[in-house]
Amino acid sequence: MTDENSVSTANSRYLSELEKELELLYAEKGKDRETKEGRTSRKDSGIVRVSTGIPELDKALDGGIPKGSWVAITGEPGTGKSILCMHFAWAGLIAGDPVVYITTEAEFRDVVRQARQFNVDFESYRIYDISSLKEINEVPQIVVVDIFGLLKIAKQMSESASTDLEGIRRRRFAALDIQTLVSAIHEAYKILGVLREGVKAPYKHVRLIIDSLSAFWADRPAMARKYSYDLKISTHRENVTAYLVSQYAMTTKSVDYRTPIVVRYDDTIEVREIGSFVDQFFNESEEGIRLVKTPMYTLSVNPITLKVEWKPIKAVSRHRESRNLLRIELEGGRNVAVTQDHSIYILSEDGIKPIKGSKVREDCIPVLMQENIEKLNADFKLGFAKVKRIGVESPSAPYVYDLSVDLYENFIAGIGWILVHNSTFGFGLEHIADGVLHLWMEEVEKSKEIKRYMIIKKMRMTNHVRTAFRIEIEPSRGFVLYPLTS
Repeated sequence: MTDENSVSTANSRYLSELEKELELLYAEKGKDRETKEGRTSRKDSGIVRVSTGIPELDKALDGGIPKGSWVAITGEPGTGKSILCMHFAWAGLIAGDPVVYITTEAEFRDVVRQARQFNVDFESYRIYDISSLKEINEVPQIVVVDIFGLLKIAKQMSESASTDLEGIRRRRFAALDIQTLVSAIHEAYKILGVLREGVKAPYKHVRLIIDSLSAFWADRPAMARKYSYDLKISTHRENVTAYLVSQYAMTTKSVDYRTPIVVRYDDTIEVREIGSFVDQFFNESEEGIRLVKTPMYTLSVNPITLKVEWKPIKAVSRHRESRNLLRIELEGGRNVAVTQDHSIYILSEDGIKPIKGSKVREDCIPVLMQENIEKLNADFKLGFAKVKRIGVESPSAPYVYDLSVDLYENFIAGIGWILVHNSTFGFGLEHIADGVLHLWMEEVEKSKEIKRYMIIKKMRMTNHVRTAFRIEIEPSRGFVLYPLTS
């Protein structure tokens, strides 16, 4: 077995083991709930509900979120995800729940300042910033972890990291490393005084907020699934109810309308211009990201094994682009036109890696060897072609386009079938979440105003409302939901 196949097999085994551990967690969770049912008279079979802090949402969730749930808050920037988190934390403090508030998007003082606009006064409770050097005189009610706190934890972990062999450099942990995040959460539990000696699970109910998780895989979107598993295995407990924010950010890493792609559905394989394929998911003048609900596949490459595989298309995107595109031409007439922000895979000493298109020089680019790729069950081979020249040109249409592809976030495109990269955020977390609250915004250029919406995509153990709500962010009240009228 080659080293590449060995690594791929190890990764597959690792994910399989994580999935088994999650199944055991859910089984233990169910047993714990069964024992509690004998001691409670709650009308919904003993399910303890946790308030979201928003009456309309609690009602839509049949009384609130089931205790111990992990809830993914997904959506584009500006839809109200962070304000939703503020309400959840505030409801917890009022109910007497300790709160761990992790923010990678802003300093917590900015969160406090914004929350005051909605009559949420975090400073009326005892706050401890994990980056502080001050002694803890009284057990806090809320522990804050921002980027400075994560840097402190990462430094402590790096300094205490040990090695079994002399001469091997200790691991240096980064602030935006999943293991740093896990350590910060456990440190916060200790500060809150909710842990008993030798036990990792809090004995008292804790509300955990991470705003946002996307920061931890921003430069490695293909790792989102693995990191999500790592986090849940390490921190998911019955006595922790969590809000996990995940960005669906508009990608600017796009390709020209005329770029050929290959799409498979059922037993049919088609070569399409990416523009005509993506346009079917949008109304006139709309742009943004659209989820693909019908099973469709495109060719993608496992960056470890270099194996070409059919992978599901999770989403498509388009946006306006007035800047010139880069036309990357390879030997043999292969070429592709991409935005200046787009990444292209190149051959490196460690395999293949994506780099910004504007930084590509005389590199070797992964390409598909077959010209005719419309045969079912074809044995696809990956090769490499050297960059011949890079030019600039205007886009052939008002929009540029992209695909979000499951797991690897890359796809084969262009004349001569070149491997291009993608980094749309937001995917990878939903599969481990007990609930998903999805927020979105109407295209402002079309509506001429900001119109926000939310829908409960799923919530385990809950007969939730299945229609969308209109969102208003109102002074003094904050996040308010209104049912959509027919």
